Parts: sequence; C-alpha cells; structure tokens
Amino acid sequence: MSSFANITQLAERIQSITAGLHLAIPELIVAGTILISLLIELFLHGKTEKFSTSWRYFTCQIPLLLALSLSFQRSELGSTGSFASGLFEANLGSNAINTLILGIGFLLILMNQIHKKSLTFEELTGFLSILLGALLSSLSSNALSLFLSIELMSMGTYVLVSLRKESSRASLPYVLFGLGSSALFIYGISLLYGLTGTLDFTSVDFSRGISVADPYLRGFALGLFAVGLLFKMSWAPFHPWNPDVMEQLPAAWMTWISTAPKLAIAFVGVRLLPGLPISYANELAVLAILTLLVGNLGALGQNNTKRLLAYSSIAHGGFLAMAWFFQPIQALDAILFYGFLYSIASLLVFYLIDEAAADKITSFAGLGSEKPLPSFFLLTGTVALVGLPPAGTFIAKMTYFSLLWSNYETTSSIGLLVLLIVAILVTAISLFYYLKIPFQLYFKKSTEKTRLWADLTSLEIYSYGFLTAILIASLLFPAVLTNLWK
Repeated sequence: MSSFANITQLAERIQSITAGLHLAIPELIVAGTILISLLIELFLHGKTEKFSTSWRYFTCQIPLLLALSLSFQRSELGSTGSFASGLFEANLGSNAINTLILGIGFLLILMNQIHKKSLTFEELTGFLSILLGALLSSLSSNALSLFLSIELMSMGTYVLVSLRKESSRASLPYVLFGLGSSALFIYGISLLYGLTGTLDFTSVDFSRGISVADPYLRGFALGLFAVGLLFKMSWAPFHPWNPDVMEQLPAAWMTWISTAPKLAIAFVGVRLLPGLPISYANELAVLAILTLLVGNLGALGQNNTKRLLAYSSIAHGGFLAMAWFFQPIQALDAILFYGFLYSIASLLVFYLIDEAAADKITSFAGLGSEKPLPSFFLLTGTVALVGLPPAGTFIAKMTYFSLLWSNYETTSSIGLLVLLIVAILVTAISLFYYLKIPFQLYFKKSTEKTRLWADLTSLEIYSYGFLTAILIASLLFPAVLTNLWK
C-alpha cells in the first residue's frame, strides 16, 4: 500500500513539474536543437568542412523557424501562465520579447549562410546557448532560474569569444569579469532570500520583505543582484571587457552578443523594478548617464571600425535599458521597437564592415563612387544607429525622449531630467563618430586601388538591400511593426 502511495505521489509530483510546459514549446525546441546538434556532430566527424557546415545550418534553421512560428502564434493567442513549479512564467511581454529574439536569431543565421560563413560546432553551440539563455531569462520569475538562465547565456558568450587565437588575450579578462559578476549575483540572491523568504521576485512576499528590510542591507543586496544584470547589459562600470572582446569577433557573433542578451535583460528589468516598493530611479539614472558618456565619448576617439562599434554598443545598451524608467506597458513597446531596429541596423553595419575587412576608418575612402550600393547601405545603417531619418530608429529615439520627459513631469525626479539632457547631448555627439565612415565614403578620395567589397555576390547585395528596406520602411510605416506584438 505504501509503495502504491509513493508511486502516486511521484506521479503527482511529475505532473506538477510538467504542467504548463505547453507554454514553453518554442524554448523546448531550442533546447532540443542543442541536444540534436550534439548527436549529429558524432556523425559529422571526419566529413569535409563544407558538408559539416551545411548540415549544421540545416539542423539549426529548421528548428529555429518552427520555434519562431510557434512563438509568434503564442504571442498572437496571448497564452499566459506559469510552469516548472513557478520558476518560469509566460506573459504577454515575454511572449513578444522571445518572438523578437528568435526572429533576430533566425535572420542572423540566414545572413551567415548567405554570406557563406563557416559554422563550427563550437559556434553553433555558443549561439544556441545564448539564444536559450535569453529566452529563459525573459520567462524567469524566480531569482534562481534567472541566475541559471543568465549563466547559460554567459557560457555561450565564453565559447564564442574564445574561438579565435587572436582573441585569447581579450577573452580571459571577460571570463574573469563574468565569473566575478556571477559570484556577486548569487550572493545578492542569497541575501534577498534571507530578507524576503522567497526567490520569486514577482510575489507580494518579495515586495513586503524588501519594504521592511534594513535600508543599508536592502541596498547592498539589490546592488549585488544588479551586478549580474548590468554586466550583461555592458553598463558602466561593468563595461571594460566589451571593446577588446568585440573587436576580435566576426560580424555574426558581434551582433548576437550586442543584441540578444541586452533585450532579455532589459525586459527582466521591466518586470523586476515595478515590484520593488522603493524607487531607485536616481541611482539607475546615474549609472545610465555614466554608460551613455563612456560609450559615446569612448567611440569618439576611435579610428578602428570594430572598436568604434564596440563602444557604440555600450551606449546603445545604456539607451535600451532607459526603458526601465517608463511605465511597464510603455517600456515593453519601447524595447520591442527600438530593440528590433537596433538589431537590424547592427546586423547591416557589422556585416558590411566585416565583409570589407577594413580595420581603419580611412580604408573606406572613395568607395561611395566605386561601390555605390554597399556604400548607400552602410550610410543608411550608420544613420540608423545615430537615430536620424530615413531610418525608423528616429521614431524609436524620439519615443524614448518623449517618454522620459513625460515620466519626469509625473515624478519630478531630477535624475530623469539630467538623464534626458545627457541622452540628447550624446545623440548629437554620436553624429561625429558614426558619420566618420560616410564622410570617408563620399568626401575623401582613395590614394590606392582598393578591393573592399569586390567579391560581393548578387544574393549578398539583396540581403543588405532587404535590411536597408526594413530600416527605411519602419519610418514610413511604423504601425506595421507595432501591430505585430499588439
């Protein structure tokens, strides 16, 4: 009889764990893709690189397309609920963010294949690990599941940044930074658990425990917790690893590390901050201001194209997470619109610069007349990163500025006012370094014959044209984008 009771209890326990897993089918598909890739790799041993790369693309793209379709369907149906014993929760925001991340991931892999880039097993594993970690981070409602999801992302980035021999010197500090931030993060989680008695940061008990805790201990615990999040966002002062690491990466992984983790963590902040009974707007505003200044002023003095883009990605991470100062619904819309267009612009600019294999900005001199189409695409991409017409990022940045102002009027927080002023000023500063490349393209003459973009195929040109068309169309028809997730 006792054996029957034990079996019954076990069955009930399994049922409680698996209940609601239908809400996470896209994420389960990505997890299954990692396992399938490990299995298939056994049969690719000894095969040619071309054959192996083709199979890796195939086994990655089909599941990604399926996961993207099901995630879009989940978002359209508005499926919500918790699963995995409350560790994860699907809501309207996480559904939309995950659809965006999956869409960017699929587009990135497709661009990589169009440009005939090799895809090693390590690169595929790193890419999928970051993808799964980002998806699970946005679903996490428990501090422990959030920590594990962020660590999964970190594992993927550690793999991608360590693959090239020339990046070994840069990757070691990054790994050490990551391990240190993880230790502080988990220590902060343990302190928060001691203060609140729960790891569920969306629960009433968590808010109540925070409100009655000692102010200094509460601030210390939340500060340690924030380290793990701000490290993935490349916010100052947790940014020093970024330029050295990004400089050595190919376009695909440079784009991926610059976008997917930041989108996921930006949404985590949108979920977490409204549940805190104490406002930390001024403290966050100081860090956001510091990040914007470090990113933009650091990029201003760069003549190396990839280091310039690396510093600019720090600034965009600070800009993206300014949505934490908005109301949750406003913040979600702002992150989705800005995040999508920033990802498209990054993909376009990073690939064009990587394809040219030009380390110095002066290498682009005179290409505006010799290579008019790629030059126009690069001009549109850099203008989009600034946030000017004819790119839709102009609307995204204006939305951020207007929401910051409206929230300042509501709260009268001096931190928000200073942040708004600094954000406008650094946007103006970004003109000087982003337009360095277009200036070389159209106003400088090359002293020697160049072979930049000499081997671009028609399909590659079409792929750049497609990305450029998205950026321009988003300014003319912004409602088409916003209606996708409303």
